[in-house]
Amino acid sequence: MPDLPTDSPPPTPSSPDSALEEFLYIVTHDLRAGFRAFDTIPDWIREDMGPLPAERRALVEGHLDMLKTQAKRCNRMLLDLRDYSRIGRMADPPEDHPVAALLEAAEQRVPLPDGFTLALHGDGVLTGPANELTQLFAALLSNSLKHHDRAHGQISVTVSGAGPRRRVVFADDGPGIPARLREAVFIPLRTLRPRDDCEGSGMGLTIARKIVQRLGGEIEVLDGGDARGATLVFTLPGHATPRIN
Repeated sequence: MPDLPTDSPPPTPSSPDSALEEFLYIVTHDLRAGFRAFDTIPDWIREDMGPLPAERRALVEGHLDMLKTQAKRCNRMLLDLRDYSRIGRMADPPEDHPVAALLEAAEQRVPLPDGFTLALHGDGVLTGPANELTQLFAALLSNSLKHHDRAHGQISVTVSGAGPRRRVVFADDGPGIPARLREAVFIPLRTLRPRDDCEGSGMGLTIARKIVQRLGGEIEVLDGGDARGATLVFTLPGHATPRIN
């Protein structure tokens, strides 16, 4: 059996789904070692190839850059597949977390570029593992930023609801999601744009859905009509204000 990372144990299969997740866990670890070599070997080639005519050197350099780009993409995909396999298996204990704090933690993972703003409307508390709730908002934030087609934009998070659940609406003013693709965006490794135009593994919304469903909620893309932007809505356990023990 391949060596496994020492920072976390592999999942223990108890169903076909968990067996698949164990397979993903092991395979992504082993494949990443190979793709790290693919990223390093082009540098060795540059050091060893010696003098070349300028035109030939430019051609070779371009091919080596392409190899490094593909290696980085594969590594990113493997990291996202690994994260997907860990959902529910390496979760923090469920606790109450203000949405504002979760957004702040998500923004630390996915910083907003200059020209973009993130606004919270309403407030409330979500109940669940801190690491998975943060990962959820980070995935949504990353998705909005990657697919935005302008140098500036606005992202809003609106929290509402009564009783033991919160309704969260995550909206941006980007190009939006075509109606025919509103379910396809949750399919693993599915991207709406070529990777040369938009870097990404196609796992962001897949990870978001798995987290939401694991915590007993649902997530969907809302119909925005002819307006710009994508709007996703999900429900999760929570309440209006932190409980006082």
